[in-house]
Amino acid sequence: MDHHMAGPFLGNLAIILASGTITIGCFVAMFWMLIRPGETDRQHPKYRILRDDF
Repeated sequence: MDHHMAGPFLGNLAIILASGTITIGCFVAMFWMLIRPGETDRQHPKYRILRDDF
């Protein structure tokens, strides 16, 4: 018995794949920016936060 609000299987699959791809892409971007941020300016505010003197 189908639920009356359920869409077609291919439509549901497309939405699941699209949202899953976006989510995985966000996680990949997050880890990429954590590992290799690319910021080399020593006056950048992150260096005040990440100082080793604390």
